[in-house]
Amino acid sequence: MENLKLFTSNFADLTEKEFTDLEALFQPMNIKKMDHVLAMGTYVKDLYFFDRGTFRVYHLKDGEEFTTKFLFSPCIYAELFSIRNLTPTFFNIQALTPCDCYKANFREIEKLVEKSPNVGRLFLKLYEHIYMKGKKREISFILDSQTKRYNNLIAENPQILEEIPLQYIASYIGVKPETLSRIRKKNSDI
Repeated sequence: MENLKLFTSNFADLTEKEFTDLEALFQPMNIKKMDHVLAMGTYVKDLYFFDRGTFRVYHLKDGEEFTTKFLFSPCIYAELFSIRNLTPTFFNIQALTPCDCYKANFREIEKLVEKSPNVGRLFLKLYEHIYMKGKKREISFILDSQTKRYNNLIAENPQILEEIPLQYIASYIGVKPETLSRIRKKNSDI
């Protein structure tokens, strides 16, 4: 988990002991490219750290997949709605590239948060960051054109075209693959 320390340092300064205690909670997962880290309908009890790889979060409705999020390592992801409400998750998480994944029991994380104010600050800042990213996407769907959503996604994540199939990108920006093809053609004509 080489990137966990670097990742957490973006949100809080943990002591060596706090970091060691946090790191000890994470267990490796055996996930390969195109495998699912999490499947819709399961009860979630873990928080995930993605040390390497690119992932997508999606849900199924009437047999159609809707991509709601891309996760680029290093990052932490928790399906808080499912964890807090003790309900099955509505989402799937799929590895799109070779990856290194770890999971930690959410209740154990909470115990550590109660013992350590610094770890509490880490997760407060982390959840704030996740909330802001979600809010930014929500606002983009209200204010931005499909073309602008696509261009912003590429500008923020230049590697995305190499790592993620176009049908997932189309779903993420809220268009059909044919519409994405027109957007890309129009962009290349400029």
